[in-house]
Amino acid sequence: MSIVDSVWVAAAAALVMSMQVGFCMLETGLVRSKNTINVAFKNLMDFCLAGLLFWAISYALMFGPSPSGWLGTGDFFFSPAGAGAPEAMHFLFQMMFCATAATIVSGAVAERMSFRGYLAVTVLISGFIYPIAGGWIWNSQGWLKELGFVDFAGATVVHSVGGWMALAAAFLIGPRIGRFDSKVALASPHSLVTSTLGILILFVGWLGFNGGSTMAINDQVPGILINTVLGGCAGCLSAMAMAWKRSGMPLLPETLNGCLAGLVSVTAACPFLTAPEAVLIGAVGGLLSVMASGWLVRLRIDDVVGASAAHAFPGVWGTIAVGLFADAGLLGTGLGFWQQLGVQILGCLTVALWAGGGGWLLLYGLNRILPLRTDLSGETAGLNVSEHGASTEIIDLLSEMSRHSGDGDFTSRVDFQPFTEVGQIASEYNKVIGKVIDEMDLRESIAERLASERQALEKTQSSIISSIEYARRIQEALLPTPANLQKLFPDNFTLYRPRDIVSGDFYWAAAMGDARYVAVVDCTGHGVPGALMAMIGYVLLQQIVIERGTQDPAMILTEFHHRIRLALGQNREGNDNQDGMEIGLIRVDEDRIVFAGAGLPLWWRQGGNGRSTQGEIAGDRHGIGGGRHEPSSLTFSQHSLPRRPGLSVYLASDGLLHQCDHARRMLDKSGFRKWVLEAGEVPVSEQEAWFAARLDQHSGGATQRDDITLLGLDVSPTREISARP
Repeated sequence: MSIVDSVWVAAAAALVMSMQVGFCMLETGLVRSKNTINVAFKNLMDFCLAGLLFWAISYALMFGPSPSGWLGTGDFFFSPAGAGAPEAMHFLFQMMFCATAATIVSGAVAERMSFRGYLAVTVLISGFIYPIAGGWIWNSQGWLKELGFVDFAGATVVHSVGGWMALAAAFLIGPRIGRFDSKVALASPHSLVTSTLGILILFVGWLGFNGGSTMAINDQVPGILINTVLGGCAGCLSAMAMAWKRSGMPLLPETLNGCLAGLVSVTAACPFLTAPEAVLIGAVGGLLSVMASGWLVRLRIDDVVGASAAHAFPGVWGTIAVGLFADAGLLGTGLGFWQQLGVQILGCLTVALWAGGGGWLLLYGLNRILPLRTDLSGETAGLNVSEHGASTEIIDLLSEMSRHSGDGDFTSRVDFQPFTEVGQIASEYNKVIGKVIDEMDLRESIAERLASERQALEKTQSSIISSIEYARRIQEALLPTPANLQKLFPDNFTLYRPRDIVSGDFYWAAAMGDARYVAVVDCTGHGVPGALMAMIGYVLLQQIVIERGTQDPAMILTEFHHRIRLALGQNREGNDNQDGMEIGLIRVDEDRIVFAGAGLPLWWRQGGNGRSTQGEIAGDRHGIGGGRHEPSSLTFSQHSLPRRPGLSVYLASDGLLHQCDHARRMLDKSGFRKWVLEAGEVPVSEQEAWFAARLDQHSGGATQRDDITLLGLDVSPTREISARP
């Protein structure tokens, strides 16, 4: 090796080592601030551990004599003095590669793997997983090498090995707390600016990674460097475009990993590609990284920085691309297109099984001896503090603020150095504390004044409650008792649910001669105003039917409308009262049902012969009363329904149909029709509990919006109806 070649390889090794800086910045920028020190520490230690292990055993396992083609057996504890310059430079360059493979794992398992667990994982990958896989491919006696497998600078050897191991580790230790089991998103990455600087450093380092793999400064180097840059740029742009299309905006984390994936993708074939082929391969690699990140999320695998998406999958693609695009003459394997492609696929599958499957088994066994994940409290507090006791100004500030919150003592201020970022936050926090103290003093004076006013208010409330309770008792006294309803209609039920203490709904029943009347009335308003309207309506119905003897339901509603408007003064000029009510009224004769409605319909169900039908008779669109919204004189239509075997009828206020579930969907007419039809198997006298259960199930705990009244009668001709109440 000439002096110029040695200088080139040494410079390339330094560039590859600078990739450690890039990975450190990329990963510390993408994790939360409470874990940055831990991630940086791990990046330093995996380089140091990998370097020593590569010197002691890994170089021998990877490049030592390997008669079997599976495992090197010589050159342990490599001695530069006993080796020539070319081998020593080769050792130095390959040491940097080993450290690169090891550091890929740290980002995937960030924020929840213990420090000692990570050191053990680094020993596994750099001392065992990586050198054995690398020996199969780069050792001149390696079995994949002899089959003709080509991976020029390590898309599979370095990046797929590191990526598959990262995926196995992330899967084994599970996601971070709150990553997939909480509706609240995790805190944002610490610094995407730092991560961007890290990617730029990696881009520079990759020139040494690929260019130095020639182990000489020759005619291949310019093309390799150009293809490397083109692949990285194409991956960056394609990933940004896909993320932009998916989310509607360009996202930096996906773009950074796309750049990394483009560089990985061209690594295996960069000396053998034309410039357009390098662009295509890099662009596909960037797209793969974005898609792979989405796959991992759907599988609930928490790869914090997307290491496996940026290294494993693009590494496989780039290695297969050797068989798809590389000039067979330049490869020098003597294989045809399909043979070369088959060998490339075989190598990728073998390494995936070894580093992914085998790595998972080793990690599983290690985890039984040395738990790899930190405990719950340590992960919650952050690995900076729990693993290293390394606090920061922002953590100290948060601790002080937490103490204030826990003690409830806001008389003291926090003390931090001024003119720093944290000091400015502390200064603003102290201003907030001052406002809190002023507010507390003001509240104490207000509380004293309110205490004296509360007693007067309680007396007033007691009087109001007493009045409401009195109104409720009057209303209950007016409603038909169950015994009276039973005498009029032996088979009936009533579901009555006021929204407040008193209701704007009421139901009414009466007998005149051989006819039986029943009505459900829904008055405007709730509470006491609605209850007063209900009382007025009840009294007027009694007068119209019992005292005046009006018989036809339509005439009853016409007179009811007139009397309500007189009672409320709605026919007088200048009176702005708009109160009113809706009513559904039926008269049950010996052979038919006569119905008239003002805004409320009549529902019916006909059963028998193993089948049921149901229907609805709509009432008139006009209501009773209504002020200027309704004419002063109305004529209502009247409908009749024959009394047939198995006939049941239902009257309901609109509060039932308007009741919403937890998603704010109303029951409406279609839902109630279904209930009426399904209730056919239950005797009418037992349907109160049946409808109540359906209503509770529909509401699902949602607030009752209106008064609810539902009255059902069995009016089959076989059902005897009493002549007198």
